[in-house]
Amino acid sequence: MEKNIQSLFNLLDSDQQKNLIIEMSNYFKMKPLSIRNNWFSSYKEIPKRNQAEVLTMLQRKIKLINLTPQL
Repeated sequence: MEKNIQSLFNLLDSDQQKNLIIEMSNYFKMKPLSIRNNWFSSYKEIPKRNQAEVLTMLQRKIKLINLTPQL
């Protein structure tokens, strides 16, 4: 599941990644920098208890981006 999460995260551009990390920090009550460094940059270790929720959030974000008209 972690590889799937990482590959989906890498589909987002840097602004989209930043926005998603902020959403996750509010949801999980963690600092954005902590999520970015520990989950997606350096360690790439998402706690098992959070993986399903993170995957769902990523899938929803990508679906929303794909449904948003490009101007």
